[in-house]
Amino acid sequence: MLSLGALLLGACASAPQRQTPAVQLKLDGQMTAPQQTPLRGLNSDFTLGSGDGLLLYRAGYRVQPGQLFESGTASFDAPSQQVALQTLGQNADLRLSEVAGAPLRLGVSQETRSEWQLAGEAQQVRQSVNLGWAPSLAAFDLKWANTTAPAAPLDCALEGTMRMPLPADTLALRLRGRSCRVVAADATVTDMDARTWSAAVEWGEEKSRSQLRLQAIDPTPASGTAMADPAAGYELGVAQQQELGAWSTQARLAWQRVPDAQNPAVSQGWTSEASLQRKLGGVGVSAGVSSGMNPAWFLPESAERSDQLNLGLDLSRWAGGLLPGRSPQTGLYYSRTRSIGSEETISDDLLQWKFSLLW
Repeated sequence: MLSLGALLLGACASAPQRQTPAVQLKLDGQMTAPQQTPLRGLNSDFTLGSGDGLLLYRAGYRVQPGQLFESGTASFDAPSQQVALQTLGQNADLRLSEVAGAPLRLGVSQETRSEWQLAGEAQQVRQSVNLGWAPSLAAFDLKWANTTAPAAPLDCALEGTMRMPLPADTLALRLRGRSCRVVAADATVTDMDARTWSAAVEWGEEKSRSQLRLQAIDPTPASGTAMADPAAGYELGVAQQQELGAWSTQARLAWQRVPDAQNPAVSQGWTSEASLQRKLGGVGVSAGVSSGMNPAWFLPESAERSDQLNLGLDLSRWAGGLLPGRSPQTGLYYSRTRSIGSEETISDDLLQWKFSLLW
């Protein structure tokens, strides 16, 4: 696992050194008395170099008890089978030689998460490589990522972007291309790939940004399958986000054309979204509405129209004051969804109380 660090350290040994790297080792172990549960875990961090130097290398290792012990019992008859979680991660940021007045920056990261269960071990691996170059004319960024935990509807392994400032001070052009896999709502990978391209004009300050974007999503069957190749779907939309003190708002309006839609009612149409958030001391409240196509609108057999209402009460900051040093995430959330498919209309109400605590 530490081969990444060894290779990069070897590369830096042969390169001219501008400054002596700084080394930092941190070990943080927190364990309660033997008769008490749960165990709080073991943390260790290692840092070599600095952010403005040739190399910055970081590695971390963490072990924490699973839900089997968090339930307050180590009995094999406990509902949860999760014994412990182990995370080993490392990343390196390397500053390469300058090209056209700007250095090339290479970032490599890897994280292995192991879940130890009574029946065996389950493992998730995340890897990514990022190459960036930012001369005065434009900023370029190329990223490759590989993960065993994809998220619907698109899991994009390769992404390239270019951001070019325009003559106006707060105006910029952003071009982006991605190579993705199509992921179903239950997080299973389908037999479809997808290529996306987009061009966007952005304007405004940091706390008040707007964007006009044209996007194309072209789903294609994976190699070796006999599925039909649908046409590309297109989206033209405008979005805005703004922060005003404790208030923050987001809004989006887009026109989407569904390729080869099986349901004529969703062959094309408008999608709108709006959300409002407000911080009140240690409490955050939010409200949002959306109407239009679902996230998988670019797939002919999956496109459907839906209306959704979301309400949220975030109590994480308030809970953090009661449990300092634990970073709890908790809140109450309600959503109402009305989906309009090709055969029937389905309404769904969901009320959730979420709570997570890192030991």
